[in-house]
Amino acid sequence: MIPDDYFIARSRNPMCTLRLLHYPPNNHVPSADSIKSPSGCGAHTDYGLFTILQQDSIGGLQVRNRSNAWIDAHPLPGSFVINVGDMLSWWTGGEYASTVHRVIKRNGNHRYSVPFFFNPDYDAVVKRIRGEDVEHDEGEDYHTAIEVLRERYSGTFQAAKK
Repeated sequence: MIPDDYFIARSRNPMCTLRLLHYPPNNHVPSADSIKSPSGCGAHTDYGLFTILQQDSIGGLQVRNRSNAWIDAHPLPGSFVINVGDMLSWWTGGEYASTVHRVIKRNGNHRYSVPFFFNPDYDAVVKRIRGEDVEHDEGEDYHTAIEVLRERYSGTFQAAKK
C-alpha cells in the first residue's frame, strides 16, 4: 500500500506550469480514429504527474475510454478536469492510467482553456512502486522527475522536426 504522504514527500518544491490556451475557430471534425487534429490538439497524454484543467463553455475536449472510443468531456460550470499524467501512471505501475485526450472543434467559436501541469520536485526519484514494501522497492527503472520530463520533451521536439 502506498503511504498517504508518499507523493507529498516528493512534491515539496514541485515543478508547475500554468498555460493559457486559445483554439481559433475551425469547422473541421477529425475521424473517430484520427490521431492528428488540425482543428485543435491531436490525441496525446500529458507527461507529468497530473493536470488540472479549467475549460470554457465551448467544449471540444474528448477522452479515450477503455473501449478505445472517444467521449466528450462536457464542460460543467465551476468544475475542473483532472488528467492523470504519464509520470503518475509509470510511478504506480499503471494502477493509475494516463488519460489519452484530444481537443476538437465542432463549431466556429473560439475555445479557451487553462491547464495547470503539476510535477514533483525536480530531483524526486521516480521509480515504479511494486508490492507492499514501497520504501525498500529497489529496481533499475528509476530516474529523477526532471530526467523523465527532459526525455519526453526531447522526443516531442525531435518528432516535430521531422
